[in-house]
Amino acid sequence: MESVHASGYGLRTDGSTEKPIRGPRLDGRGFALIRDTDGGRWDGDTEFDRAVGPTQFIPSTWQTWGADGNGDGNKDPNNIYDAALGTAHYLCAGDRDLRHSADLDRAILSYNNSRAYVNAVLEWMRTYQGGTVTGIPDDSPATPHRPDPAAPSTPLPSRRVSLKAGPLPLADRPGTSTRPTPTPTSPAKPRPETTPQPDTKPTPGAETAPGTKPAPRPTPQPHSATTLHRLGAATLETAVGTEPDRQLQVRATDTHGAPVPGAKVTYEIGGAEGAATAQFPHNARRVAVTANREGIAAAPRLRVGDIPGLVTVRAILHGSATIRAVDFTITIHPVPADALTLLAGPLPETAAGRPFAGPVRIRATAQGKPVAGTQLTATLLTGTEQPGAHTGPIENHQGPYFTTKQDEHGEPVQALTLPATGPNGITALPRLHAGLQTGTYTLRLTTGEGTTLDIPVTVTAMNPKH
Repeated sequence: MESVHASGYGLRTDGSTEKPIRGPRLDGRGFALIRDTDGGRWDGDTEFDRAVGPTQFIPSTWQTWGADGNGDGNKDPNNIYDAALGTAHYLCAGDRDLRHSADLDRAILSYNNSRAYVNAVLEWMRTYQGGTVTGIPDDSPATPHRPDPAAPSTPLPSRRVSLKAGPLPLADRPGTSTRPTPTPTSPAKPRPETTPQPDTKPTPGAETAPGTKPAPRPTPQPHSATTLHRLGAATLETAVGTEPDRQLQVRATDTHGAPVPGAKVTYEIGGAEGAATAQFPHNARRVAVTANREGIAAAPRLRVGDIPGLVTVRAILHGSATIRAVDFTITIHPVPADALTLLAGPLPETAAGRPFAGPVRIRATAQGKPVAGTQLTATLLTGTEQPGAHTGPIENHQGPYFTTKQDEHGEPVQALTLPATGPNGITALPRLHAGLQTGTYTLRLTTGEGTTLDIPVTVTAMNPKH
């Protein structure tokens, strides 16, 4: 129904057509506006998308539902076997069971929201199931795509075919048998086009009282969304306590790539550290959004809270567990600290060979407020910043050192990176040991942005009593 049985394009034995079947450019002029998504790989157009192949897949939809039907390792929408299997994947999506007439009807409507189209597809289905194709009364539904207007040499396909064989059995696919492909005979004489009439017959098996009208068939539902497309970059950055500089948006489209107004999309917050305080308005961590007339569902503004880290926001198409979700990742950076404060000090002096008193805690602040996520480096230096003095690296590891670590050579560690500050802006130093070399030293704490705190420490002579 999408390409009038792919007639007029030539069919090779491997299932590919001799000439590509391409719909019109989807440039918004009489059709949906869909800019190029495949680099022209399938539709030969690098500016706009076109529907391709015998079942007329939009390239972006083929990325989701494409299949390898003939086992050649390639998913090609222009190949009849691949296109047929990809179409089956789409029609059977979710919980649809095509053995049930209601699900079959719903599946075909999702492919093209037209009752005439559904009636024609079902009639051809029953004709093929019968084993002999001789033409059917109505083969002129409003199909959504026409042959490529840029290929004027393409002959106008016949609206009638007459084949003296049924569908090709599974065992007779290319590469599995030497049986010839059925050859079409002369087409039957076309009959005048007629306007399909709605089927008003009562449902088989339904009770109808004498003199009453059959119950009307249900109104076809709007196109079902089959794909979510991310709009904008997948990654964003922001600072704690702020909002990302743009909204998170996705577009819902149907199998032909057309927007689906009214599609329901749910946004959920997840992730690691930063996700704990991230929220949508009204403290919500999960919100439902309805797509606008262009199929776009925009998430409400997201506030990230005061904990740095990563936040993942997932967009999920409501009511479908099989359609791929879309993820956004937000990196939350801490506010740069402009001051560091010693909370338990200054460190008292201690005798050589003994540890300094502790614990030692440092608070990072910005404009007087605690800053979470600040990374500090702690370095022990000789001397102090007093007038006439200078600092420098400790030589031969003779001075104070941190007791919790040793370097790869087993030597005392005199420089390390501290854990990031918590929500209260505080981080703790590991315990400091005096070493054996007396003198005055500097414990220097530095942020990545260059904010520094120097703490003088002194090692006195060893106490003989100890």
